[in-house]
Amino acid sequence: MSPESSNSQSRFERRSLARLNFLFTVLLLTMAVLAVRLATMVRRGQAAAVRYVERQQRMVVPIPARPGSIWAHSGQTYRLLAGSKQSPGCYVDSALISDAQLGPVVGELAEAVEMDPAAVRKIIMARRGGRFVWIKHDLADAQVQAVKSLKRLAVGISHEWRREYPNGALAATVLGYRRRNGEAGGGLELALQEHLAAVDGREVMVADAQRRPIWLAAAETIPPHDGDNVYLTIDLAIQSYLAEAVAEAVDTFEAKWGVGVVVQPTTGRILAMCSAPSFDPHRYQEAQAAHRANRAIGSPFEPGSVAKPLFAAVAVDQGLANYQTLIDCEDGSYSARRGGRITDHGKAFGEMTLEDVVVFSSNIGMAKIGERLGNGRLHAAAMRYGFGAKTGIGLPGESAGIVRPADQWNGYSLRRVPFGQEISVSALQLVMAFSALANGGQLLRPQLVDHVRDASNQVVWRSERQVVRRVVSARTAAQAVAVMEQVVQRGTGKACRLDRWSSFGKTGTGQIPGPGGYVDGAYTGSFVGGAPVRSPRVVCLISVYWPDKSKGYYGSKVAAPYVRKVLSRTLAYLDVPPDAPDEQLARAR
Repeated sequence: MSPESSNSQSRFERRSLARLNFLFTVLLLTMAVLAVRLATMVRRGQAAAVRYVERQQRMVVPIPARPGSIWAHSGQTYRLLAGSKQSPGCYVDSALISDAQLGPVVGELAEAVEMDPAAVRKIIMARRGGRFVWIKHDLADAQVQAVKSLKRLAVGISHEWRREYPNGALAATVLGYRRRNGEAGGGLELALQEHLAAVDGREVMVADAQRRPIWLAAAETIPPHDGDNVYLTIDLAIQSYLAEAVAEAVDTFEAKWGVGVVVQPTTGRILAMCSAPSFDPHRYQEAQAAHRANRAIGSPFEPGSVAKPLFAAVAVDQGLANYQTLIDCEDGSYSARRGGRITDHGKAFGEMTLEDVVVFSSNIGMAKIGERLGNGRLHAAAMRYGFGAKTGIGLPGESAGIVRPADQWNGYSLRRVPFGQEISVSALQLVMAFSALANGGQLLRPQLVDHVRDASNQVVWRSERQVVRRVVSARTAAQAVAVMEQVVQRGTGKACRLDRWSSFGKTGTGQIPGPGGYVDGAYTGSFVGGAPVRSPRVVCLISVYWPDKSKGYYGSKVAAPYVRKVLSRTLAYLDVPPDAPDEQLARAR
């Protein structure tokens, strides 16, 4: 072999070896990448498998916490107004139901809970793989037993809290209601959600392959946190007296609605509050929205003559008159410059004292009191009584009423506001203003909640008497109450004269405004009364909106007799000593 041939062969062998080395290197790198990929897949598969096993080994069951309850006074104790009871429901652990088992489980479960199989299947498929899927709530006892008899590991019974109202419609417009899902739907239920709300817990159990619980996984279990219990100032007995009286007045005079409030004037505590028609909170969805409304705070109206003692007291307090000041009532008809014509509805009053202007309810007399006050002081007085502003009771739906800005008042306002026109007030605002006169001249913030206790029965909040402002002096307030006593003794409020106690009050018949002025034949008849005169324990307001005029509409007829009923029953219930004169007590016996 020549030297050239030998060199040529050597170069060929070297090139072949290089190619083999390159291919081997590529193969090694490819195997390494595949090995890494395989290892990653194995690790991921193991993690998923571990998670699957962990899920299979754990049973998670929610523990519904109990919402707080609402309680009302009943004598020396409390009775339940709104509480919660446990109701059974059926659920499935759909992760334990294989595709092959789905059909039989659906069929058996549908028959047990009396549902359409298609509906059961739809619920399960919507949350396929879910560990806790509600199928049906509020099962009957027979349905609970039927579910248990299935003995399916994937099917179980759990309990949840359902709201109950043992007194039905009593105080319903104050309480509000809860929807089936536990959501508050108004009233105290909504206003007190911060206290009443509960936080659900969960129980985690470690289970064997057959899904039988072995032990509690304490570290993963979260206990439920029950809601706080709320104790109201409302007294159930007084609430029932008021509700019966208002409902009777509305029915008797075929009114559109009526409201009532009973207050302890020295503290501002609300002892009763109602609207009629009302509703049963168990069947809230069947009631009209208007019947669920708390009209005592949310439906303002022109007060009419009920306002007269309030503005008369301001004039006296500011030294512009006293209750013996003589006022010319113009023989029943008064045409004021830039103030229109004012009448006393057929009564030809001449010269009268301010006391008698209130006692016999002269519009003209009060118009002239307005002239003495002037719009500035008159507007300030309305605002000081709390008109035009929310009371701060804390209930949803409260109205501030209507008091127009002072710069919009004119000569008509000057002469009509003092007898209750051109302003609108809520029943609560009105009864709190009268309570200010009854307690010595202080406007108080109304109190509806007495105290709150947590789940361990510890007091976490307690109400306190709150003075908003002084509206008149104690001397003027006492004089105003004495004048209102004469309203009952010899004036328009005789229908509220009590047999065993002295009483005071004022009638009112307000016209109802419409788009083009006052609606013909439409009135709100009201009466505010309190007792006893020397040391008032309670003040009660009843207003009847738009009664049938042919049956009666004056406050003296549609409201005063019913306030009398409430006051008589309430004072007896509270064991208030009679203070009527001996001859009056003798007649009562």
